[in-house]
Amino acid sequence: MWTRTIERYGLTLVEAYVTQISDIAARNPFQSCFPVQLAVQPPLVLDIERRVPEHRQGEAVRYFEYALLRRFGFVLDIEATNSYPAHVDAVYSYRRAPFAYSQFVHRSGVAFVQVLGGSQGFLFLTNRLMGSGRVGGSPVGIGRVPRAVAGAEELRIKLQAFCADKEALLKFYDEELAQLMQVPDEPPLLTI
Repeated sequence: MWTRTIERYGLTLVEAYVTQISDIAARNPFQSCFPVQLAVQPPLVLDIERRVPEHRQGEAVRYFEYALLRRFGFVLDIEATNSYPAHVDAVYSYRRAPFAYSQFVHRSGVAFVQVLGGSQGFLFLTNRLMGSGRVGGSPVGIGRVPRAVAGAEELRIKLQAFCADKEALLKFYDEELAQLMQVPDEPPLLTI
């Protein structure tokens, strides 16, 4: 039952870090995040809160960054602590420290990304917990790299290239703006 549910929704269960990836170098001197900067900052939409669907209101501040990550197959893992309204106290039993940045995980589980925002873009981290002997890994020998690491590197290169391409980013922003502008300013009148 559980396996079928996972397969139907295209989800993969993976071992993940319990703390935010931006702190990885303090815990593991052999691993660090890769910065992925945006060649062009996302546009500023003054009334974006009104245009973003209600179920995505938490994403309004970083709407374009979240949309870009979804395009590359990432899903939200943990929302940044300051993304919640002041009256909401989000508590995770397995995560003790607050997250400074929203964190995403790739659908395959091979990588994590934190959203820094603006031209700073993202922090990218390969999920080394998926290495040899783990789900998705392949045996490591001389000259062999686990599939998960190779997949993460390929994903990082594609994301980096897209974020460095001004024309591609501007086209992406225009497409997202067009979708945002289709949202009606006022809800339809209720008639009985």
